[in-house]
Amino acid sequence: MSFAAAAIFLCKAVATILLCMQKRNKDRFKNYENDVRQLVLDFERMERQGERRYFDLDEMETIIDFYLDSYDGEMIEKSVRHGEYLFPTSNEIKLRRAHLLCFKEQYNDAFTILKQLERIQPDDTDVLYALGVVMSALDQPRKAIQYYNKAAADGYELGIIYGNIADEYVKMDRRQDARNYYRKALKAKPDDEHSLYELANCYEDDGLIDKWIDYYRRFVEEHPYSAVGWFCLAEGYAAAMLFEKAIDAYQFAIAIDADYYYAYTRMSTCHQALGDYKAAVEALHEAAEHTEDKALVYYQIGELFRFQNNQYSAISYYRKATKEDPFYADAWYSMAACYTQTLDFNDAIECAQKAIDIEPDSPIYLTTLALVYADSGDYENADKVFAVATQHYADFEQGWLAYADYNIMRRNFEEAIEGLNKGLPDCEMVMEFNKRLALCYYLTGRRNMLYNAVRACIYENAEGTQELLDYVPELKNDPEVMNIIYSHSKEE
Repeated sequence: MSFAAAAIFLCKAVATILLCMQKRNKDRFKNYENDVRQLVLDFERMERQGERRYFDLDEMETIIDFYLDSYDGEMIEKSVRHGEYLFPTSNEIKLRRAHLLCFKEQYNDAFTILKQLERIQPDDTDVLYALGVVMSALDQPRKAIQYYNKAAADGYELGIIYGNIADEYVKMDRRQDARNYYRKALKAKPDDEHSLYELANCYEDDGLIDKWIDYYRRFVEEHPYSAVGWFCLAEGYAAAMLFEKAIDAYQFAIAIDADYYYAYTRMSTCHQALGDYKAAVEALHEAAEHTEDKALVYYQIGELFRFQNNQYSAISYYRKATKEDPFYADAWYSMAACYTQTLDFNDAIECAQKAIDIEPDSPIYLTTLALVYADSGDYENADKVFAVATQHYADFEQGWLAYADYNIMRRNFEEAIEGLNKGLPDCEMVMEFNKRLALCYYLTGRRNMLYNAVRACIYENAEGTQELLDYVPELKNDPEVMNIIYSHSKEE
């Protein structure tokens, strides 16, 4: 197995593995020579017939490597087992057993095999690199870096190795070292997409927008046909809110790679930032032509129309999304919100219920259905759905606030207070909870509790007093409350 192939195999995320497994049967021999294809077919014929056939060591390595590259777990297992049957002492087959164990996320067992191989072949680049990957998976970044550096000693595949070292520095929060190694990786291997993306992420996380733009501007000057390079430059411009320049860079990425789905969607976002919603929709329509997940794109177009208050256009795209994917719960939920705005409550209830059928425990969907019932005047069903929804509000602050607003509207102040006090501990939206509590305590005459809520509001932030008085304007005429506010202002 080539070092590059091993690197690609060992570094892929589980999501990528699953995606590749789904795609493998479409044209799995596309990038292979005919002799590889014939070897694999011969091996599979042998497996189907339950026979034991001899392949020489090179052939066996080729067969196993094909399945490793294809992320076919079942066939990796079968081919490695056959290789061990034919060549029980082969270090090359043992290395592939370690790769199989990594595939199965049995990293400690892989480590045991690799350490044995290291004692036999202390300078073997493949073994050292695999040990680096295993140390990374075992969350030992320093040891991973040590092995990667040993693997880099022969100067082979430095782009991959430096990129992996950078990943370990990210884990250790040594971001400057990470940036340095991503740049070294790209100098050795300019088409390394992982390092291109991750370097941009480092610049973004560290707020180094100018350096981000400067690096990728120079990169695309040296590598003008790098679609990912142009994309990362566009992302830098977007982060700097230079949206027109970002759009130009995204268009360069698309000109190089017409199937660059994310370039279309990100370009749409820039058009939205510029207020050009027509162009934003057009970009998303183009995105739909270059992805299998058309439901997501239609949903995004629906969201764009919804937040322009164009409910009917939004609904039409949500319908397209659910036609592509009937189990797209968010599309049903958003459609329910639109129908509520257009006062089509029966349709809103139907859509909200479909979202709940897909995700029965979703506090967002349950709350939406409760509010639709409330808006339609069906308080009996609203109460029933809220009774279920509140059981799922552990970390859903907006749910407690919606429940409080509903009860305040119905003048059920005891229920509102009870819900707010359940959601208040450890919540982030402290102001929103306390100003509602202040209103409830004021209207129920609980003066001491009112004063506590008022103090909580005015001490929360500099705008707390104004937010409270805007929400409960009656307090402006309450001498005791205003005295608390005046005393606080004097302290400041």
